[in-house]
Amino acid sequence: MRIYHKGTITAELGLGIWAVAVGLASLRGHGYGIPIYWIAAGFAVGFLCIVWGIAWEMRKDKEPVSESALTTLHWYARHCPDAKALLRRTSHPTWAEAFAVEAQCRKRARHP
Repeated sequence: MRIYHKGTITAELGLGIWAVAVGLASLRGHGYGIPIYWIAAGFAVGFLCIVWGIAWEMRKDKEPVSESALTTLHWYARHCPDAKALLRRTSHPTWAEAFAVEAQCRKRARHP
């Protein structure tokens, strides 16, 4: 399980849209009849998704986590002392705390 947030997913979607736009531009350069407005729209939508995703993450960093993320943290607490300590300290941690603890728990799981 991983803790994801709408901003992260949106920014990654924006990168995917940019990759498609680059692919379309490459195909147009090889002689395929792809209108330029599709390429421009891909770059614009991709850029907006990336910016919105980053802005969302920056705003949400200090807010309490969602219920699904809290469930994931409780699952981590069964195996990771860092998550257990975080949940003992506060019943509703912030997104920044949750991401930091998740990274520590994943690192601990890889290097026992």
